[in-house]
Amino acid sequence: MNTTLVYRMLMFIFLSFFTINICIDYYVYIISLLVLKITYSYVEPKFKELLPVDKKAVLITGCDTGFGHFIAIRLAKDGFIVFAGVLDINGKGANTLKDRKLQNLHLIQLDVTKSVEIQEAVNHVQKTSGGLWGIINNAGFGIPGDIEFVLLYHYRKCQEVNLNGQIAIVKAFLPMIRKSKGFSNYVITKHGVETLTDSLRLEMAKFGVGVSMIEPGSYSHATGFASDEVCGRLKKYVDEMWHASTPEMKETYGEKYPYLVYKMFLGFNSDYNDAIAETFVVPVMDAMVDALVNIRPKPRFLVAGGTGLCDINAFYAYFYQYMPEFISDYIISRHTGCYNPIAEQTS
Repeated sequence: MNTTLVYRMLMFIFLSFFTINICIDYYVYIISLLVLKITYSYVEPKFKELLPVDKKAVLITGCDTGFGHFIAIRLAKDGFIVFAGVLDINGKGANTLKDRKLQNLHLIQLDVTKSVEIQEAVNHVQKTSGGLWGIINNAGFGIPGDIEFVLLYHYRKCQEVNLNGQIAIVKAFLPMIRKSKGFSNYVITKHGVETLTDSLRLEMAKFGVGVSMIEPGSYSHATGFASDEVCGRLKKYVDEMWHASTPEMKETYGEKYPYLVYKMFLGFNSDYNDAIAETFVVPVMDAMVDALVNIRPKPRFLVAGGTGLCDINAFYAYFYQYMPEFISDYIISRHTGCYNPIAEQTS
């Protein structure tokens, strides 16, 4: 007898019975909590205390595409002095920002993995504005794939950008943020940086510095997440994974399997519409602005996206930590199909 399975089934029955009991016997409390939540959501925005923009200086990393690109334009239009860090100062994204001809938008060559470029950015900000109110630490990089396929240097490359690069930016610019008692705003969902953000928020409280983390839901249809450039780069990485695979891995998975993620990205790419992308990401930009000017910003902003009625990924994020693993694993496996046999996934 599989005692673990029996235990999980009994737990599921107990939780179902308990939930039904609560709904029947305590429906008044549940309805009251629901009304309270709806009322709070309606009233809270009307009583926010917002700081004046007053040409406050903000540094944004990763402005070539996506959230960083759009928020740089939004903040510059709102009256902030924006220092937009780009990976390629002569690239398509940088040229698009230049074409906007916004007087208070300054482009900076900024690879967050290069200490020389970080120091040059620090010098430029100090020379141009003399101070810094906020950081939107947006730069990110990803190489999706199964653990068995993704190469070690791929992991190291992601870590250099997504964790070490974020830490380097924080350490370089935090003295300016601390002096101005500004707000440091993180637009990432990585667990390592989430821990860093929590620690930094507690450490900076004594200086009057606010730290918030913004966690976007499904916005792959509206950012550079699946651009032609990113898809081309991903194809290269998947090719590397397949060629580096052992004969046993190739026999077990088959050649189609590692390319499933690449095909998924091509699907995102086909949904992307450059003309209206900026309008799709308005909820994320609103959260960023709120984190920068709200006197009492939230520690976390989970911003649902998607193209349907419900962003299922944001829904998972809300409730995942409260679910037993056997329930959350089942839901995720049904959503992703990861439990299905390889032959079924690649057919």
